[in-house]
Amino acid sequence: MKKNKFTYWFDNQMSKGTAALIKLLTIASFGAVIIMGIIIAIAGGSNGPGIGQGLWLSLIHVLDPGTVCGDELTDLPFVFGMLFVTFLGIFIFSTLTGIICNAIDEKIQELRKGKSVVVEEGHVIILGTDGGLFTIVSELIECNANHKREALVIMDDKEDKDVMDDRINDRFPDTKTTRIICRCGNISDVNDLKVCSFDTCKSVIINADNDARTLKSILAVTKLLKEYHNDKAYITAVIRDEENKEAAEVAGEGYAEILSFNDIMSRIIAHTGRNAGLSRVYSDIFDADGSEFYIEEHPEAAGRTISELNRLFPLSTVIGFEKANGEILLNPERDIKAEKGDKLILFAEDDGESHMDDTPHAVNEEHINKEFRKDPPEKNDMLILGYSSKIKHILEEEDNYVAPGSRMTVALPESQALCREEIENIELENITVEVVECDIYSRSGLESLLKENNTILVLADNEEGMDDEAVEQKDAKILLVLLQLKYLSEAKGYRMTVTSEMLKTENQELAEIAEVNDFVISSNITSLIVTQICQERKLKSIFEELLREEGSEIYVRPAGCYIKTGEKTDIYTACEAAARQGEVLIGYRKTDKNTGAMEIVTNPPKSSEVLFEEQDAFVVIAVD
Repeated sequence: MKKNKFTYWFDNQMSKGTAALIKLLTIASFGAVIIMGIIIAIAGGSNGPGIGQGLWLSLIHVLDPGTVCGDELTDLPFVFGMLFVTFLGIFIFSTLTGIICNAIDEKIQELRKGKSVVVEEGHVIILGTDGGLFTIVSELIECNANHKREALVIMDDKEDKDVMDDRINDRFPDTKTTRIICRCGNISDVNDLKVCSFDTCKSVIINADNDARTLKSILAVTKLLKEYHNDKAYITAVIRDEENKEAAEVAGEGYAEILSFNDIMSRIIAHTGRNAGLSRVYSDIFDADGSEFYIEEHPEAAGRTISELNRLFPLSTVIGFEKANGEILLNPERDIKAEKGDKLILFAEDDGESHMDDTPHAVNEEHINKEFRKDPPEKNDMLILGYSSKIKHILEEEDNYVAPGSRMTVALPESQALCREEIENIELENITVEVVECDIYSRSGLESLLKENNTILVLADNEEGMDDEAVEQKDAKILLVLLQLKYLSEAKGYRMTVTSEMLKTENQELAEIAEVNDFVISSNITSLIVTQICQERKLKSIFEELLREEGSEIYVRPAGCYIKTGEKTDIYTACEAAARQGEVLIGYRKTDKNTGAMEIVTNPPKSSEVLFEEQDAFVVIAVD
């Protein structure tokens, strides 16, 4: 019975892990040292070593097996006793070495699994490795470039940590000032998420591949942020089905900024289809390479209007105010002045780099067109190739900007013919929609749809949960359509303006041979917007106003509406010309009259002089 109890106790101690084993070995070692030390002291009698010296002799024989070689053979009991202690020491330390090596191996395996706790402060957490991951990481690296030390934590359970590390290192050999830490875990499991240190993070991006996973992650992250009382951090997430947006906002409990994928992309695609080059403007605004929006304090701006301020900032464009109460005022009326406590909303190269001159720069009144004309809405006949789940939003958005009598021809391949009824039932005021079935991937099928002059929109349907192979197949079909259109343009003389939606940025490079006027990369643009908002929460209000029908939006309008063309004009004068019409100039589009090639310049230096021709245009923020 006693043997069974001892065995049971020993098994329990062994099951407690490395620390318990080391504890047992330590006790055994010191027990042996003490017992043998006492035996040596007693056996030696009055002339032998004392208890202290006996303990010391016993200890050094346990620690160093070589010590036994120095023992005198004249005292055989002592030699055999020390030999026993030495063998015991060899056994103990061999066992201890094995235990430590095993513990180190277990720790390495644990680290490779990505389960260790992250010890960082002010870091950004990305949950999910969906298709937009590399764009988000690239943008965050660029955003952090002017900061000394930043950290980025990525978590998902689709890959092992070492695979995630290899993918990141291969794609980003130089992460500049940003350290990237990968962890493995379920992005909707509270216990797994705890290793990411939500108590000290700055913000969270949920980059899941479907709405259900996104909603679960929002719930889990919100629970952790509340539990840790981290009220400064917030969540940024994209919902694909607009019907799920309100549910996501409820789940976020005020911690989440939710974006609707279909709403954003349909507005951008519709706007880009009407304004050639606008997609490049959006990319410049949303990405970290170039100029972005910043909200900064400039106390000396108090008492000045937007028009005056844009003649004081040589390298930045003032587009509005953040009032002292937090209200965002974009492109305010011309007589509204900044007040004490207001911040400026700046379109600038980088944060903290905007500065004001002492006095407003003079403008050339002779170059300003005093007879400003705003062209009324025009009829727009557009050919839409292919179906997308966003097509209803695109048509409804387009309907807000075109004149009555506009026509949209939607050409569907046989595989998408079932969507015909859905499109025909869309209620529009100014647009008449005609749906035709046609093999849009064949040259003859496309040619049967073309007229002498064509405005064409090529759509790709980014379905929820698509894998990389499905995305590549859809982009391959888009490339085929674009190449067929290029042939018809060159060989048959059809004139066309083409805007194409693509799913992957990498495939845009392949499609550049087709000389398409604009590319709208769905996953890329939404990832850019998400990254900007995760850096500054208030940017969501600015982006939403720029993309919705009410309020100020981005327009591309003829330069001749504002200034006299054919003469070099500095940007200070161009800004003033736009300001007098209640608009803010943020860039311009130059178009080669011979080739039609376009150059988009955003936030140009105000002192630069540009020769604007009739075919050129201003990029402005305006209320239509």
